[in-house]
Amino acid sequence: MWQGRPEDPLVLPAMPPSVELLPYSPACLEPYFRWRGQAPTVNHNPLQSLTFDQVRAVLESERSELDGAGNYRWFVHLGGHVVGSVSLKNVNTQMGYAELGYGFCETSHGRGVGTAAVRLVVARVFAETSLRKLVAYVHDQNVASCRLLDRLGFVREGLLREHYLILGAPADEVVFGLLRREWNVTPA
Repeated sequence: MWQGRPEDPLVLPAMPPSVELLPYSPACLEPYFRWRGQAPTVNHNPLQSLTFDQVRAVLESERSELDGAGNYRWFVHLGGHVVGSVSLKNVNTQMGYAELGYGFCETSHGRGVGTAAVRLVVARVFAETSLRKLVAYVHDQNVASCRLLDRLGFVREGLLREHYLILGAPADEVVFGLLRREWNVTPA
């Protein structure tokens, strides 16, 4: 667990990343709340303003064992630190799809951590469920996030113009999709 003042930088282990996905625990709350307020997160996501206690309630309501409809989240651990999370939400078991989301602390950006963590979740979802499709919505200006999904074999399916309000301004969202049958041929 990260220790120190909120303004202290987090020093992560050298590459390559060996990430681990773990369910929510109270130790995840403070790092999650901190990186949720960092510029890359705020500048690319339509975040609702939530207090620390409201964030705790949301995280405690999400599950990590895939067992049907609902919202799921796994926390990304790297070198003993909580550095991100990957979520599965809006799970529709009848239609066979769900929405994938992710977020990481600023110091883990550009290190392959996100790609490794999202790859683990996608593999788990397709191995443990009957879902046939995953979708992700990404701010069109979030080049790094678009590249992450491209690397994992997601296909750009469309553009939702002025779909979200980010920092009070209309923002376009790119819709990405990955079909179960495409995952088998996705590059490692």
